[in-house]
Amino acid sequence: MTRERAQRAPRLERVMGSLAGVAIGDAMGMPCEFLTRQQIAGRYGRLDRFVEPAEGHIHAGTRTRGQVTDDTEQTLALAFALIQHGTITPEIAAQAYMKWARETDAFNSSVLGPSSRRALERIAAGDDPRLTGCRGDTVGAAMRVAPIGLVNAGQLERAVEECYLSCLPTHGVSIAIGGACAVACAVAAAAVADHAALRSGQPDPIDEIVSAALWGAERGEERGIKWAGASVAARTRLALRIVDEARDPAQAEEELYSVCGVGMNPTELVPTAIGIVKLYRGDCRRCVEAAVNMGGDADTLAAIVGGIAGAYQGIDAFPGDWVSTVESVNDIDFRRLAEQLLAVIERRNAHDRN
Repeated sequence: MTRERAQRAPRLERVMGSLAGVAIGDAMGMPCEFLTRQQIAGRYGRLDRFVEPAEGHIHAGTRTRGQVTDDTEQTLALAFALIQHGTITPEIAAQAYMKWARETDAFNSSVLGPSSRRALERIAAGDDPRLTGCRGDTVGAAMRVAPIGLVNAGQLERAVEECYLSCLPTHGVSIAIGGACAVACAVAAAAVADHAALRSGQPDPIDEIVSAALWGAERGEERGIKWAGASVAARTRLALRIVDEARDPAQAEEELYSVCGVGMNPTELVPTAIGIVKLYRGDCRRCVEAAVNMGGDADTLAAIVGGIAGAYQGIDAFPGDWVSTVESVNDIDFRRLAEQLLAVIERRNAHDRN
């Protein structure tokens, strides 16, 4: 094996892991969406598997066991846009989101969030995609940005800039941009984190991932239409303090749920996601399980957590049956998609060298 191929293999595993993590978290969290933590425990115990949505649930009759939702679908839409164009602009992003909405009949379904619905209706009417997200203050931008983190692995400045441009068509408010940039930077840092760092006395890679998320949140919140209220970065520091001070994981989870929150606001969901990644040291299985069992916007929370943890540990850190179920149910080929994204990374690197 050549040196270039030897270096490419682990990068490919991490890109696959992040994409798989988004889909696994999304599909496993789907039946828990909008349930309370107590309702999940009463219905499933500690959910660690794919299940059908229960009768009366928002997804009952429309989604099946192991099926993803708009979190993964929009992530893939952004990935395909990167593969096709090599970069993201507001115009390219808007085209990708509109294509997804039309192909999935999102306008006539319950999956389209309030921010995206308003923005996409304006885009469809011909408005400027750099302005259509002026009321977008939810977590929809953060849930889909893992591919931007992956193609900007180790390059946080670029991750923030491209993430910002991807937000504008639907989520142009500062907290939405801050939440998305936190996730993109966490993925960008995770994708190049050194697993052996602790053994060699180097900084803890999880701390570096968390620091990247905080840096991204701060830089992201400097952009867009200013939000009067809580800060994603400040609330993330709160989440990390909860994790540091908790006597055990159960207490940390309960306080993340009750203090930071699991709602659709970026100042709730993103800090809780970063807290879970730190709590379980980026362990793919434990991170996703914790997020799924949080309730609230559980599928989005678990998708974000899965994307970060998967970029850190790679696809082999997920149980094989989780990966194969999501691939077969949703007709996704993680290896093929990851190879295409890796080709984008290699083209960008070659351009930088030249």
